[in-house]
Amino acid sequence: MPHIHVEFPAELSPYADDAEAGTRAFVARYGLVPDEAARRHHERSLLGTLMGRAYPHAGAFELQLVTDWISTMLVLDDQFDETSLGTDPERLREVCAEVLGWFTADGSVDESVTPAHSITKVFRPAYADLWRRTVPLTSPAWRTRLAGHVADFFETCAWESENRLTGRVPELDEYIARRGRALMPYLDLIEVTTHAEVPEEIYRLPEFAEMNAALSDADLWTNDLFSCEKEALLGDPHNLVLVHQHAHGTDLQTSADAVGAMIQGRFDRFTELSEHFADGLTPGQRALFPADRLARHVAGLRSWLTGQLKWRFETLRFDPSRPEVAGATGSTPL
Repeated sequence: MPHIHVEFPAELSPYADDAEAGTRAFVARYGLVPDEAARRHHERSLLGTLMGRAYPHAGAFELQLVTDWISTMLVLDDQFDETSLGTDPERLREVCAEVLGWFTADGSVDESVTPAHSITKVFRPAYADLWRRTVPLTSPAWRTRLAGHVADFFETCAWESENRLTGRVPELDEYIARRGRALMPYLDLIEVTTHAEVPEEIYRLPEFAEMNAALSDADLWTNDLFSCEKEALLGDPHNLVLVHQHAHGTDLQTSADAVGAMIQGRFDRFTELSEHFADGLTPGQRALFPADRLARHVAGLRSWLTGQLKWRFETLRFDPSRPEVAGATGSTPL
């Protein structure tokens, strides 16, 4: 495994164990872990630890909320990647459109909605629970932004499904351009934990967007580094190491080393941007987003970067010996 150096120390929330216990109960309550294999995979993922490291200063309520968010999103993502949905882009798009309809800007939760697919019938109550807890902590603008980021992620999922159906391996530049979308909803959740939304004028600044992009690349490329063996066994080409290997005709270790160097470059770029972003703000922009709120947000971004890296050495989420991976059967369909 290539060494990755990070400038900031890793922390852990005192509520991490409670969040872990709570999210295990959450996925069981809503039927998101339908069998023993799914339950074991969720527990071995240690998502309470991940969120406790990514949001170490969140309150107990907020940490439980974001942990339940990532539990739900990752179970859905596994359904997209490891079941028949992964090669059925038309049905996957229908599922995504239905789920997106639940993320309302006005914060409403339509209890009368009848899901059109069996998978959304399972997920509907879980997302309704998440939305009811999230809405009081957020504005319509934030909820609209989150829905847009989830839509971008879903579009990438549909693109991956099309590739699997046709047996196409994406081009390297194409994969990189799409990969970073997956983290953006979790960066939005930083604002839930800090109770300090980023004003749209600040959020749209090119420097702010670049900071988010550098963090997203660093995080998700690291994910690909740790999961490449698992995804190779499942025959899924959507992994930066595997895409690099296909593009350059190298062995797996050579591509892993190359991706490690790419990751370090994005870590370093994020570090530079996070240290100097505030320097370029105008007085008016500083008034919109005062220094203390900006500092909390940047600290949240840094915690994501350090926390996810530390967690990857603790979790068994990417274990290639997991029976569903070794046997190439994937996740249990919901």
